[in-house]
Amino acid sequence: MLLAACSRPAPPEPAAPEASPAPPSAPAAVVPAPPPPLGRAALLDAVALAADAASAGRPYPEAAAALAGRSFRLKLPFGCTGASTGEAGLRYEWNPEGRTLKLSAAPETWSDTALRTQIGDEATESLEGFWLRRPWLRTEDCPAAGPGDDLSGPPAPETLGLVSVFGRDDSRIQKRSRRPYEITRKLKEGEAPSPNGYRLVLEGRIGGGEDQPPVICRSNGPDRPPLCFVRVNVDRVAFETPAGDQLAEWIG
Repeated sequence: MLLAACSRPAPPEPAAPEASPAPPSAPAAVVPAPPPPLGRAALLDAVALAADAASAGRPYPEAAAALAGRSFRLKLPFGCTGASTGEAGLRYEWNPEGRTLKLSAAPETWSDTALRTQIGDEATESLEGFWLRRPWLRTEDCPAAGPGDDLSGPPAPETLGLVSVFGRDDSRIQKRSRRPYEITRKLKEGEAPSPNGYRLVLEGRIGGGEDQPPVICRSNGPDRPPLCFVRVNVDRVAFETPAGDQLAEWIG
């Protein structure tokens, strides 16, 4: 009996409780990617709708209103016919003796025009910006001149401006007050200015909101193109070559 008691097998251990399945993880929130910066073509499409509405007396288009807050990156070609003395505030000068190249972009000022009453208020101090030349072209490069083109006549009147609105209490860092963006570079022996001009790069966000339309167009009659302005807040200004090589930049 003692031997039998010693050889009796031990009772089995209780089975471990089954682990309850983990609750399903909540799906990760999908953050939509911000839309790409507006380029020249997309901006011109929205402005064309606003110009059409202003000339025809139709309601303000949703495509123009939706521009508010959108980021943009625009490239304004200049110096397309060579060294110039003035091209809507943009120009370059070439001194072959000293081999110096000077690029200059002088903002326009519309503080003393009818535009001030259209988009400004009592706190507005200045309206500054640049003309977007040749708004009938989508390209951001200098247009190629044809063999029969007459380049001696005066340029067409400007009809589309990019305007920044500054109040009396705003920072004066971005206000240029007619001070141009300028750069002077000495070119190497044998190096010449770009035969296709240069580009002024503007980056920032479209202004406006519920009570401030991003695009303002003033009609001068159905037989004349309206004069339009786009509110902009510019964060970066740069000069670059047609190949995209940066020559200078200003931030803020």
